Amino acid sequence: MVNPANQNIVGEFNKLNEIETRDVITYISRLISARLPTPKEPPPNDDLILSLSNAYENKRARQVFEWEKIRRQNAQRTA
Repeated sequence: MVNPANQNIVGEFNKLNEIETRDVITYISRLISARLPTPKEPPPNDDLILSLSNAYENKRARQVFEWEKIRRQNAQRTA
């Protein structure tokens, strides 16, 4: 069954002239493009860089770095 609200929207949309229709479509496309997340940085294409970044040692080093960062923050708060 079709939602009556959708029928009302379609009816109102059909009443618009060409300029109003274009404006509504432009507005909707801007809203949609604003919601889409943009990637911060492109993923590495180099297989060597990708394999090194996924290496156990590098994951472990990143974890230790985060632990040290948190430990320093906690030490500053208590001092």
